Amino acid sequence: MTNNNFSLGIVGIGTVGTATVKLLEKEIDNVNHKSGKNIIIKAISSKNFSKCRDIDISKYEWEEDPEKLVVREDIDAIVELIGGSDGIAKKLAYSSIKNKKHFITANKALIAKHGYDLNKSILDADVSIYYEAAVAGAIPVINGIKNGLISNNILKIEAILNGTCNYILSDMTNNGSSFKESLIKAKELGFAESDSTFDIEGIDSAHKLVILGMLAYGAKPDLNKVYIEGISSVSSEDIKYANRLGFIIKLFCIAKIENNKLDFRVHPSLISSTAMPATINGALNAIFIQGDSSNKITFIGEGAGAYPTASSVVSDIINAARNHKLKNNLIFLNKKLKYKDIINRIGKYYIRFIVQDVAGVLANITAILNNNNISLDSVLQDSNKGEEFNYIIVLTHETNELDVNNAINKIKSLDTVLIKPHLIRIENI
Repeated sequence: MTNNNFSLGIVGIGTVGTATVKLLEKEIDNVNHKSGKNIIIKAISSKNFSKCRDIDISKYEWEEDPEKLVVREDIDAIVELIGGSDGIAKKLAYSSIKNKKHFITANKALIAKHGYDLNKSILDADVSIYYEAAVAGAIPVINGIKNGLISNNILKIEAILNGTCNYILSDMTNNGSSFKESLIKAKELGFAESDSTFDIEGIDSAHKLVILGMLAYGAKPDLNKVYIEGISSVSSEDIKYANRLGFIIKLFCIAKIENNKLDFRVHPSLISSTAMPATINGALNAIFIQGDSSNKITFIGEGAGAYPTASSVVSDIINAARNHKLKNNLIFLNKKLKYKDIINRIGKYYIRFIVQDVAGVLANITAILNNNNISLDSVLQDSNKGEEFNYIIVLTHETNELDVNNAINKIKSLDTVLIKPHLIRIENI
């Protein structure tokens, strides 16, 4: 760093990259005042210089090869906004640290896969990595855990971390739409990508969850050990019956330690309609963190979008310029904890059955449930006029998931049960 300047090399001038440059240009006096430095965009690199953008990139130095930015002596920090867990993003991360550059990223896939090792690699370095924008857009949850809650042992994290899924489930709840109809709306409004598989199947949420878990528990992220279930199997019938029973459905992310094992999971959950998460609608994100001294802390805000994400990127730039290394989470990195299997979950369950309209079906189902140590909290039967099938909805008392799966496997083989019963976990948030 020369004089009082803090020079950036920005890699990736897509949606978020463009918003970041625009925000820096617009608020440069404010940014400089808050950082105590002169923030300078020294050079940029992206796939296509001539791509149409609503910023003038010709006033900045251009590097065709982004790796050249890392070895330049006139650059203090690399801002990586290209995405992807490996490839050039990974090379830039490790090369930045090796060449004593701060590394700033919005790349959740990179941090979910390599963040643990990257954090270890800066233990003896004079630089840091910053990734506030990798989780929940504009919501400062990373710094909240690393700094604001550092005096606490984190007991539990429960979160809504994907705006696409939250919009779809909110629209299905509020407007009676089907999953497919709500997904189309989400794409039209820009809340969902054309290929939204990562979002609706829970993978995006899982990336974010393991990052939070890494910070809270020193847990090395392992997506193969995290239970991940998306929302594509949630039907309008599930939404309707959940509402009748006093619940709403959200894609919930849970991270906690139970019996010295990591209980990390992402799946649709029935939440009481009177609980706070029931009020988180549209594309908003929410994170509920329970500390042993703080009790429950709630973060709610814009979890995606170019400018909310850019706001966190620029916040990280300011913190890097201040030379705040923020390594306090690293004291936890020696913990070696195994992941809990979802099959060992103890809790309540919603199960939807589609059955033939004949006598004795409910008695057969309840007998199998009872034989598998499952007691029922409530039962709802709904006949369909003019149809040859009925719905049976049951809510269980607390039970073991293994027992529930064993019962479902037996019930689905009954001639009177038309399709495999659909299970959704009930969470007490």
